[in-house]
Amino acid sequence: MSKNRTKAAHISIATLVGALGMISVVPVHAETEVEALKRELAEQRELINKLLAAQASQKEAIDKIEAHPAQAAAAPAAKSSILPEGFTPYATLDVNISNANSGYGRKTTVGSGGKSQSSFGVKLDKPVGEALPVGGALHMVGEIEMGLDLSTGVAGNGANAPGVNATVPSSGAILGNGSQLFARQAYAGVASDTYGQISLGRQYAATYIAEVAGTAFGLGFYGNDLLFLPPIGGSPSRMSNAIAYHSPTFAGLTIWADWTAGNENNVNGAILSGASTVKDNSGQGWDLAAFYHNGPLTANLATWNIKNTSFATGETGLATKKGWMLAGNYDFGFAKLFGTYMTGTIKGGNYQNVTQTLSKADGWSISTSIPVGRHTFSASFSGLNDKSLQNHDATLFGVGYTYRLYDKTWFYLNWARLKNKGNSTYSLMNGGDLVGNIAAPGISPSAFMIGINTRF
Repeated sequence: MSKNRTKAAHISIATLVGALGMISVVPVHAETEVEALKRELAEQRELINKLLAAQASQKEAIDKIEAHPAQAAAAPAAKSSILPEGFTPYATLDVNISNANSGYGRKTTVGSGGKSQSSFGVKLDKPVGEALPVGGALHMVGEIEMGLDLSTGVAGNGANAPGVNATVPSSGAILGNGSQLFARQAYAGVASDTYGQISLGRQYAATYIAEVAGTAFGLGFYGNDLLFLPPIGGSPSRMSNAIAYHSPTFAGLTIWADWTAGNENNVNGAILSGASTVKDNSGQGWDLAAFYHNGPLTANLATWNIKNTSFATGETGLATKKGWMLAGNYDFGFAKLFGTYMTGTIKGGNYQNVTQTLSKADGWSISTSIPVGRHTFSASFSGLNDKSLQNHDATLFGVGYTYRLYDKTWFYLNWARLKNKGNSTYSLMNGGDLVGNIAAPGISPSAFMIGINTRF
């Protein structure tokens, strides 16, 4: 529109100037008329200058109007009036239909944690000024996150069992219910780009975050080693009453360290709590992880050392859960290969002779994902070698398919089978739904599900 108007104006002005040029060659004998025409020419030139100025002003206005949509698109989004500055809400909504067999025949259920557990949270990241002489601005950071079950309406996960000063300092499971509304995470702290982040509260353990890199199934799906291998050495998933430090990333390497005060019991000696006994250092311990990422390679190494929360009749004290794991992946472009190895022990206080469960064990997993446009095909195979007196070994196989319907919205299909060997009694789990305890030792459960997962 602006180009046509400019061209028309130029033609009009050129025509006027040409006409005035012809007037300037009028014969000399018409002296009086020439002088009059000269005065008129001066007036016309003044008018031309005004027209040119108006044209320039009009073009500038048109340019501003036409540029307005681009300026609006580039402008920052309006801030939410619901939450204060620095707070960002997020959520995952997952619903599925599952058909499983734990030895009692096929059972169809409605679930809410197939690809990953449904949840809602609010994250804080707010600059608080140039508080440090070196290292830039400090940030206040924090997060509260609850689990949701859309099939029942229940909120929260991870039960806080009764006992002396609360006897459950950490949760190794994604499942659960109870009084912990923000059971997934609840912490606050400070962060600096130069010095890293320190936070206090209930948080994901470094070991758990490191292990996520070793599975193609992410945080869910039946057949996921992330839900199968962590019992080895009692590796932690979340820690309550914890202090966590995350270092800045240097040359692709980041260090995470966590320490939990455990139950925070203020007692002298051993105190009976229900059928078990707790002590002053119940649940106390630490874990440490190194994260490395360089181009297509991701490699994470983690280790942990944590006291049991209690000990049973026949045991003489608290056993210690410890071990290490290596997890990583490599992106070939056409496919991504994942792998995990984990080994650990639960020993001390005569645990290995009384309770015995996974007092010594190791496990492995290999998985892959193949993206094809909006489609992703994945498969995982895992094994657990129980070296305790119980010798409860098992293998796990699963396949998955996802189709990205929209941005951050997926349709998925998934099938898996867990093979219990000998007297093993492991159950099949996905991101937030439990198939159930098996009918008898040695039964191998299987399950299939279809669902939708969306995030914002």
